[in-house]
Amino acid sequence: MHHHPVINAGVLIAGELTVITEDNKTLHLKAGDSIVELINKKHYGKNEGTQTAEIIVFYAGIVYKPITNQ
Repeated sequence: MHHHPVINAGVLIAGELTVITEDNKTLHLKAGDSIVELINKKHYGKNEGTQTAEIIVFYAGIVYKPITNQ
């Protein structure tokens, strides 16, 4: 479980990924799907497929500030 203090977006380029929030909402992604991740809301990703999940993510943060917190 973690959260991001800055905006980020990405594309799942391989596999499948399920994102689960602290209040148990789910988002199912498959290769080719894009995502704008949650800001300051705890969540985690879970690979429920048989292939490695690969995602390219871009963060808009501030130098020397964390992009992910627990």
